[in-house]
Amino acid sequence: MSKYIVLCLGFLLAACGFQPLYVTHEDTLSQTAAVQIEPISGEGGYQAELILKKRLNPEQMKIAPKYRLVVTLNKPSYSNQSIRSDNFASLEKMEITADYKLIDIQKKQTLISSSVDSNGIYNLIKDPYATVMAKDKLYENLIRTMADDIATHILSYFKGVNP
Repeated sequence: MSKYIVLCLGFLLAACGFQPLYVTHEDTLSQTAAVQIEPISGEGGYQAELILKKRLNPEQMKIAPKYRLVVTLNKPSYSNQSIRSDNFASLEKMEITADYKLIDIQKKQTLISSSVDSNGIYNLIKDPYATVMAKDKLYENLIRTMADDIATHILSYFKGVNP
């Protein structure tokens, strides 16, 4: 019975023009591959740059740049989320933001100008090493999430979908 429901849902989605964002056509792939990513400064800049390159040009096509992506990664902000009975924090929230622009190189026109943020919480425990490791891992995850969000916005733009 469940096979028929899935099959019917598939036909309904196909009939309404639904098309998955990540199933890219050749023209969309060539457009995203033509995005030149400017070096991103900051602690997680290199990681964000690698993720964006992988997401926007997964086949590593050699195409002359038509667009330029400029990402400004802001420093993370921290806030205590839970205070123990001895007045020390036990949880800390980290929030990072990035501003980005997609620019048409030939027309010198900004196509996308937006920002993205990501946040998460890590434990503050008595072992400083464990706390530093938790903080670093959260930072890596937040950078990955932000880079994915930027790539999704750019893919949406080239596919003509409003994000």
